[in-house]
Amino acid sequence: MHRFLVVSLAAALASAHSHVEDIWAPSPSVHYYGWNPNAYDTEPYRNDTPGWYTTGQGGRPLYPINANTYDIICNNNSLPANVSAPIAAGDSVRVRWWEPGPWPSNHKGPVIDYIAPCNGSCTDVDATKLKFVKIAQLGWIDDSWEEGYWASDKLLSDDNRWNITVPKGLEAGEYVLRTEIIALHQAHLAEGDGTYSPIGAELYPQCINLKVTGNGTKALTGGIDARTFYTGAEPGLAYKTLHETREHADYVIPGPRLWSGA
Repeated sequence: MHRFLVVSLAAALASAHSHVEDIWAPSPSVHYYGWNPNAYDTEPYRNDTPGWYTTGQGGRPLYPINANTYDIICNNNSLPANVSAPIAAGDSVRVRWWEPGPWPSNHKGPVIDYIAPCNGSCTDVDATKLKFVKIAQLGWIDDSWEEGYWASDKLLSDDNRWNITVPKGLEAGEYVLRTEIIALHQAHLAEGDGTYSPIGAELYPQCINLKVTGNGTKALTGGIDARTFYTGAEPGLAYKTLHETREHADYVIPGPRLWSGA
């Protein structure tokens, strides 16, 4: 099949478009609205929000071709949020993803969470300087649903909500939390296509500014640039068997290893 036909097919199959609409930090006591990219060209920040500004209207996904670009860090043309949400180390952040309805049940895949220190204020941080560590990940859970029950299904079962724990003992300071859904319903199209394919898995990164409080002494070390997380050729992104079975115990979540302090 010619490449342009494959890309057209991929676009036609895509139906999930999402961004973080609500943020509770700490959860459940303090609520913020996330940045609404659907109005980026007509409205400024309507309220203070720790959710990063992006131009991803409709919450459109990124693809492996974007994995080494600026957009993969915090989404399309992102800029730092205008506030950082105070939260104690060890507390939880809760996000709710916007969708025109529930998260599509056929858009199965992992949910991955990262954090990076801003080394100062996050409201004017240079995204290209952020060094992230992975603090949580969840992929295939069991075979109870058609094509398996995945992290994305757990999110769907909780009204598109997801909980992220700030590492206990983390030293005080400002950080960027990066949460990401990866949808694998088209991942088989990229098998054998090499690195940075224009087709394949859909990537939905979103970033949130946090101001961590407390007396923790745990420093983030070993972080890396988000533009080096993926190439698209990893087995967990160019994944061919999603539609063939409920059993995915061999699925390997892409990206770096979990941070030792998580």
